[in-house]
Amino acid sequence: MENIADFFLKKLITDERWNSKNPVGDQALLVPEFLDRLNTCVGIYKQTYPEQSVTFTETYRSNALQLKYYNQGASKIKENGMHHYGIAADSIFIINGKRSYKGDVVLLRKIYVDNGLTILGMWDALHVQLIPVGKQQLLRKTVVNRLKAFQKEQGLQQTGLVDSATIEKAKAVFP
Repeated sequence: MENIADFFLKKLITDERWNSKNPVGDQALLVPEFLDRLNTCVGIYKQTYPEQSVTFTETYRSNALQLKYYNQGASKIKENGMHHYGIAADSIFIINGKRSYKGDVVLLRKIYVDNGLTILGMWDALHVQLIPVGKQQLLRKTVVNRLKAFQKEQGLQQTGLVDSATIEKAKAVFP
């Protein structure tokens, strides 16, 4: 969990898209261990369907966009979903050079699970994340503790929240 919290502090809160109100599909905003596993899974999928590929429509998600999705009924979570920590992605197939949801969803989900990733129910069939739902609260707590430690190191108020002072300090320390 600590590696995810460090990635959150060093890479995500310092990124210009931190508060983006639009979906972000940049795979560089995924925790490297998670991205490596995703790439492995895509490679395995392509062994069965060499003419297809898989990419990701959304990787990082700001809390502003998360709240919008929640208000629209598209998400059960108001804030701090797993996309926010760089450990969730929404998959989409590439068939004949075009994005499509018509690939082998069952196979892809099986590959994800076989490679230690977590999938949700069929209501969100192409969502995949690094940690199980049961560990999400532990991750959130770990991130708050990492933020507090960073804030203390930098002489900031220790709230465990990502405020403007914390973002500015993080940008200076982790350019």
